[in-house]
Amino acid sequence: MVAHDGQGAVIDFPGNPGPPLRARSVIALGVERVAAAIARGGQVLLTFELGRPDLPIIMGLLHDGIDEPTVAHVDGQRVEIEGHDEIVLRCGLASITLRRNGRVVIRGTHVETRASGVNRIRGGSVQVN
Repeated sequence: MVAHDGQGAVIDFPGNPGPPLRARSVIALGVERVAAAIARGGQVLLTFELGRPDLPIIMGLLHDGIDEPTVAHVDGQRVEIEGHDEIVLRCGLASITLRRNGRVVIRGTHVETRASGVNRIRGGSVQVN
């Protein structure tokens, strides 16, 4: 992989007769994922539509064994995601960050909690404003 141009991954490969090409992909390849793959010299598994080298399709990223893959366990009742240093859930201006040291950071333009029963706030100390 060479880059992500904002519209997709741009790749070059042995035997490519021209400049690097934008490739379609069967997996989600956002800017951050492509940048991480490029930084570690990652490779992709390619196929070519109709056998044409000018129509590359990325089938997947090859795991290099250097970093561990993301761990997620789904059993139909519960989803468990494990991150080494932190896990970030992000959507627009909202995010929830879970850090290895136990810190949880919730950010958003409006944060709301609701409960049909008791809504408790507990801590060694609790500060409001």
